[in-house]
Amino acid sequence: MRTGIVMTHGATSSMGRELPLRGAVNARDLGGLTTVDGRQVRRLRVFRSDMLTGLDAADVSFLLSECGLRTIVDLRAPGEIVTDGTGSMADAVADYRNLHVYGADRVRLDLTEVSPDGSMFDRYCEYLEHSSETIAAVLSLLATPGQLPALIHCAAGKDRTGVVIALLLAVAGVRADDIIADYAATTPNIAALRARGGRTTDAGDRLPAWVFAADAITMRHFLTHLDTEHGGPAAWAARAGLDHATQRQLTDNLLCD
Repeated sequence: MRTGIVMTHGATSSMGRELPLRGAVNARDLGGLTTVDGRQVRRLRVFRSDMLTGLDAADVSFLLSECGLRTIVDLRAPGEIVTDGTGSMADAVADYRNLHVYGADRVRLDLTEVSPDGSMFDRYCEYLEHSSETIAAVLSLLATPGQLPALIHCAAGKDRTGVVIALLLAVAGVRADDIIADYAATTPNIAALRARGGRTTDAGDRLPAWVFAADAITMRHFLTHLDTEHGGPAAWAARAGLDHATQRQLTDNLLCD
């Protein structure tokens, strides 16, 4: 029998936040993460995941009935969707949106050369520059009444999803350590992601291991860059088109009172 999500008391832990899906290997609830002023992200409001094409009928039922899912935001490129599909979940929810997050080359990460410095940091900074309007559109959608619960995903649920989720949480005031821990919670799932996507052969073999990593230090550097180069998450979001009133609504939608 499918079991529901059981929240733990440790805000920085992913234990108990994983979604029990057979067709996705990197799916979890953001509920329980803690803000700098002691509030918490509500349970069953926003989820993050790898792509949903492998979900079976029981997975779909779980997301609809137990999670109440209403909205899916797919961050993949249109070409990826043509190649890999969307799965039945896209037709099952009230609202499916494809909002493509991309870097300078607009090419899928696992098919291109990436930052030579041994981390994903440069790539994440590219998302801030080249996909600012797209990311702001995602956050604005999550601030809209009636759109939650929502699930954000890309192919692996690590890079594009990782940056969008980090910005969502940072705008809402979630503490840096919790954002970093949530990003790094992908690490135990990397082997399953690579095996499912065939990334152990062909192009995957030509890429260094750090391309597939979800190292905490990378997200810490990204959050520091957001503060030092962009004036913090609220300032970046405002310049990207997310006004302060919408940011407040987003925070209210996400956090417990």
